[in-house]
Amino acid sequence: MDKVIIIILTIILLLLVILNHLSISVNTTNSNNSQGKCSETKFGCCPDGINSRINARGTNCPVYQAGPGYPYQKKYPPT
Repeated sequence: MDKVIIIILTIILLLLVILNHLSISVNTTNSNNSQGKCSETKFGCCPDGINSRINARGTNCPVYQAGPGYPYQKKYPPT
């Protein structure tokens, strides 16, 4: 009985590991999208052409990488 439970739990664990590594793609280019076109938003589109930017830097975009000095920190002269 214990061997059966161990085998079942091992199979479940393997399935969970496999499902964790799968990615599901969703087509968001539906013309009936209630959000409208990203080009019609205040800050325009992300580089992917699908998502809308929430600010001028596009910090919400999937490919956004913060550059050096961002977030901006003031440098004060040494005292």
